[in-house]
Amino acid sequence: MVNSLDELLEQKGIISRKIGEAKREGQPIDSLLTQMKQISSDIAKIKKAESKAEDKLPRTAENAVKRPEKPPLFQASHSKGHSSVSKIIPCDEAMADKWDAYVAQCPESSIYHRWGFKCVVEQSFGHETYYFAALNEHNDICGILPAVEMQSRLFGHFIVSLPFFTYGSALADNRQVEQALYQALFERAKVQQVAHVEVRATCKQSSLEQSMPAKLSKVSMVRALPDTADTLWQEIGTKVRAQIKKAQRFDLQMKFGKAELLDDFYRVFAENMRDLGTPVYAKTFFSELINSSMSSSFDIGVMYFEKQPVACCFLMQHKGMMEIPWASALNSVNEMNVNMLMYWEILKRSINQGNQFFDFGRSSKDAGTYRFKKQWGATPQQLYWYYWLPDGGEMPELNPNNPKYKLLISVWQKLPVWLTKWIGPPVVKYLP
Repeated sequence: MVNSLDELLEQKGIISRKIGEAKREGQPIDSLLTQMKQISSDIAKIKKAESKAEDKLPRTAENAVKRPEKPPLFQASHSKGHSSVSKIIPCDEAMADKWDAYVAQCPESSIYHRWGFKCVVEQSFGHETYYFAALNEHNDICGILPAVEMQSRLFGHFIVSLPFFTYGSALADNRQVEQALYQALFERAKVQQVAHVEVRATCKQSSLEQSMPAKLSKVSMVRALPDTADTLWQEIGTKVRAQIKKAQRFDLQMKFGKAELLDDFYRVFAENMRDLGTPVYAKTFFSELINSSMSSSFDIGVMYFEKQPVACCFLMQHKGMMEIPWASALNSVNEMNVNMLMYWEILKRSINQGNQFFDFGRSSKDAGTYRFKKQWGATPQQLYWYYWLPDGGEMPELNPNNPKYKLLISVWQKLPVWLTKWIGPPVVKYLP
C-alpha cells in the first residue's frame, strides 16, 4: 500500500529521531539509514508525480483560484444593507440564537463576537456584560456591540469591547447603525461612571475616528496559508526549516485534543506565565471554553518531551482562520527549538483543516514576538484601540510596559508556581 506524502514525511521524522537517539547511545544505524533512504526515495517519487500532474493542467483563468490577501476581519465593510435603527436593546439569553446568526453572516466578525463568550466571561470572571443589539423597523438585528465592565481598586473602573481577547468592537449594517450602538454604550458608561471605554477594533471605526484618540502600537500577525504543507515547507525558507529540523532530532511528540489535554496544557501555561511575570488565568477559564457550546471551534495542543509536557497552545477556528491566542513553552527546553516544531505542527494542522489564514496573535511592533511571527511569513495587520474618555486626559496604560508595574512583575517572577496559580486568577480577572 502506497503511503500518502504526509504519512511518509511523518515516518521520515520518526526515523530521523531514531537515528539521533542511536548515535547518542552508540548503537548501529545502518538499518535506519536504509529505511531513511527508501522513504526519501518514495517522497521524491510522489512529489515528482504531483509536479507532472500540475503541469498538465491548463493554465486558464477558470483554473486559478484567487485567494484573499487578508482575512475579512481586517477589511472594513458596511455593505450588508441600508437598515435604519428602530431601537437599541440590551440582549439576554432569549436573543442568543439571533445574535449568533448575525455574527455568522458578518464576514468581518471574529470568534469573540459569538454569544458563547458572554457566558464564559460571566461564569469565569463574574463581570457585568453589556451586549447591545440594534433592531431595524422589522425587528431584525442590524448591528451588535459586546462589552464588559471591569472594576477593581488596583486597576480602576472601565468598560472594554472586549477584554482578555484581541478583537471586539461593533458589527453593523452601516455607519449609522454603528454610531447608534457606540452611543448606547457610551451612555451606559456615563451611568456607570467609568473612567474610560476601550474599543478593540480591527479596522478604522468611522463613528469613532474623528472624536476619540486611538492606540496604534499593536498589530495582529497573520499569515496566508498555501494549499498544502509541502508548499508551506518550501515557503518558510532554509533558516526556519533548519530550526524545525533541529527540534525533530529530539524525542518530541505533539498531541491535539480537548479536555483530556487540559491538565498538561495548564501545567506548562502556568509556569510560563510565572516566568513572564504575568498573573495566570484560572484553569476553570479554559475549562469553560473547551466545554462550552463553542467547543467544536477549539483545540488544545501539547508538545511532550520524554512523555512530559513542555509546550502548549490553545487554538480557535473561525471563518477559515486559525488563531493561537495562548501558547507557552518551558524555559528548560528552549535550546531544543521546541516552539519552532510546535508551530510547524500547528500550521500543518491548520492547512489540513482547510483554513486560509493563520493568526499568530497580537504583538507590539518590532518586539521579540513580532520578529518570531514574522519569520514564518506573517504580515502585520493594524489594530485600532479607541478610547472614550469622559474627562479627557491621557489614554490608560494597563500593560507590562507601564513603569509602575515593573516591580510587581519582577516580584511575581520569583514566586513559586503553585502560589501564582492561587493568587493569579483573582488579579488577572481585572486585567483587560
